[in-house]
Amino acid sequence: MALSISIFGSMLAFNGAMAHIFNHAFAKSLFFLVAGALSFTTGTRMLPNLRGIFGKMPLVGVCFAVAVLGVTGVPPFNGFFSKFTIFAGGFEAARENPLLLGLIIIAILESVGSFAWIFWIFSATVPGKPSDELAAATPLAPSMQVVLITLATLTLLSGFFAAAWIG
Repeated sequence: MALSISIFGSMLAFNGAMAHIFNHAFAKSLFFLVAGALSFTTGTRMLPNLRGIFGKMPLVGVCFAVAVLGVTGVPPFNGFFSKFTIFAGGFEAARENPLLLGLIIIAILESVGSFAWIFWIFSATVPGKPSDELAAATPLAPSMQVVLITLATLTLLSGFFAAAWIG
């Protein structure tokens, strides 16, 4: 969407799109690794059966939170900087092409809706007493822990690099 908006002359949307490629890659990779870590250690891929992640596996719970906040664009996480820039570029382009305003409003509503849905999933799985499946989980491999920490750090820091690059 941001690249499409940039065709209408918004360099801000273009810069936001380039930053979002990296920001989204870090946060989404963290999401996938959290899912893989949970699947590997618990032996199930049924997320509704996994409650109390933070109580049993605090690192995975924190990384889940960082991924949620990064992907949904909550400040100061990386997705905020690129999404904000994309929306600002969209409003900039909508000054000359008013039909783009509808697209930007839909994108903002989608972003808010995504946050609400993902937060609901997060609140149903991460806090609370560990479920039976999670209580029986094996310890997380040190190599997975290192990668989780690395991706969480990149998810936190890449937004600041993107903000400096965007200006």
